[in-house]
Amino acid sequence: MASLEVIALVLTGLSITASIIYYANVLSNANKTQELQLETRQAQLFMQSYRETSTVELQTICFELMAWHWTDYEDFNTKYLSQPKEMGKFVTYMLFWHGLGVLLHENYIPKETFYKMDQDGAAPIMFWEKFKQVTMSMRNARNDPNLFKYFEYYVEEMIKLRKKNGLPVTWSINETRFV
Repeated sequence: MASLEVIALVLTGLSITASIIYYANVLSNANKTQELQLETRQAQLFMQSYRETSTVELQTICFELMAWHWTDYEDFNTKYLSQPKEMGKFVTYMLFWHGLGVLLHENYIPKETFYKMDQDGAAPIMFWEKFKQVTMSMRNARNDPNLFKYFEYYVEEMIKLRKKNGLPVTWSINETRFV
C-alpha cells in the first residue's frame, strides 16, 4: 500500500514539474513572439517615416523653406505665416519633424535608426537651426512653451549622436541645402 502512495506522489510531482516546464516554455515563446512583433512594428514605422521623408512633395517643401529669408519674427509672420499656402508648408514640415520626435521620445524607433535615416542627424538640425528663433517667438506669441517640443527633442538627440561620432552640429541659418 505504501508503494502505491509513493507512486501516486511521484506521478503527482512529475505532473506538476511537467506543467511548470510547459508553462515556462509557453511564456518564453510568447515573449519571443512579442519581441518579433515589436521589431516588425518598429520596421513598419521606420519605413512609413522614410517613405514620407523621401517624397518629392516633402523634399520640395523642404528646399522652399530653406530658401526663405526674413529679418525678424514680424517679418516672418508677414511674409509667410499670414499667407495660407506658405503657412501650410511651414506647419506641414514642422509637424513632420515633431511627429518623428514623438516616435523617438516614446522609443517606438531607436534614435540610432533616425540618425541613419536623416543623414547622420544633419537634416533635422539644419532645419531646426534655420527656424529655431521663429519657433521660440511663436511659443512666446502663442503662450505655448511646448509648441513643436518633440521636434526640438529630436534635434537634441541627433546633436548628442553627432557629437558622440565627432561630427559638426552647427550650420549657418542661411544654409539652403541638406547635402
